[in-house]
Amino acid sequence: MRLPALSALSAMIAGLCGTTASAQQTLTVTIYGGEWGDALTSCILEPFTKATGTKVTPEPGVSTVTLAKLRQQKGSPTIDVAWIDGGVSEVAAAEDLAAAMSVATIPNIDNVAPEGVYKNKAGEIYAISTGFYSLGLVYNTREVKTPPTSWNDLAKPEFAGASTVPSPSNAMGVPLFVHINKIAGGTLENLEPAVKWYRALKVSSFFDSSGAATNSFQSGEVVIGGHYASSAWGLADKNLPISYVAPKEGAPSGDIRVHIAKGTKNLKAAQDFVNFAIAQPQAACLAEKVYVGPVTKGITLSEKAKTRMPWGQDGSVTTLARIDWEAVNAKRQAIVDIWNKEVVRK
Repeated sequence: MRLPALSALSAMIAGLCGTTASAQQTLTVTIYGGEWGDALTSCILEPFTKATGTKVTPEPGVSTVTLAKLRQQKGSPTIDVAWIDGGVSEVAAAEDLAAAMSVATIPNIDNVAPEGVYKNKAGEIYAISTGFYSLGLVYNTREVKTPPTSWNDLAKPEFAGASTVPSPSNAMGVPLFVHINKIAGGTLENLEPAVKWYRALKVSSFFDSSGAATNSFQSGEVVIGGHYASSAWGLADKNLPISYVAPKEGAPSGDIRVHIAKGTKNLKAAQDFVNFAIAQPQAACLAEKVYVGPVTKGITLSEKAKTRMPWGQDGSVTTLARIDWEAVNAKRQAIVDIWNKEVVRK
């Protein structure tokens, strides 16, 4: 009689274990591709699961794709938490796609610098920065003997077919277009100077994701381009002959922001995740891995990371040349339309 009793007991335990496993909390989180996604996964997603037992399912993609998904899922999102870059983040907030956050449910907000906390017109927090970056000139030091100093260097004949810059699908694509237009003598009402500048480039490709640009440098497909400082330093850490310089006309800067999808059915877990993501250990990890400038207070960085911050060794988020996203977004669709009609279909 003992064996059947033991079998019944084993079956009951197995059933209980199965019930526990099936009831495990799960979050769907959109992240970036390439080295940025790798850093978010190793610094935040995996440690969160280890600390809480909550399973995190990542969905890699660029910010504009994440925005499109949130639009499609509005009212009943399958996405719980979303990383979206500055600029596109404001669009998500304007379209009521991001849930309001507060210190009451996400106490670590109190330890984030004001420049990293984003509020809508009603004063509600809709996004929190997890690090600032800059976009300047990245180049192969073996192939480019004279370090570039200007955005205009990208149009030099020797770089024909071996350069890259971001497309409007990338978070910094539209801001760079506006920046180049200003350098070339244009205004937000006259975008033709930027069109002429881009048409004069002989790029290998326009990149949508930072990961795609990094792969182009790794493979040798490109030797110079407009790319992220953090990505350049990441390649340098792999002993590749890659360096970065801020052009004399300036390097546009932005940040990666975390949001909670409005209407998520896993609100408490999403709040816990964001609170974990902006804590000091996670912010420091991102700063050390991809050299984004942290806005979480009280972080001590290595000497190496300090020299590779987007604001320089002695600067801070307050000294960055941050983007006027309201002005840029007002022209975003017009720039995308011009890009599709006059740049990529030249």
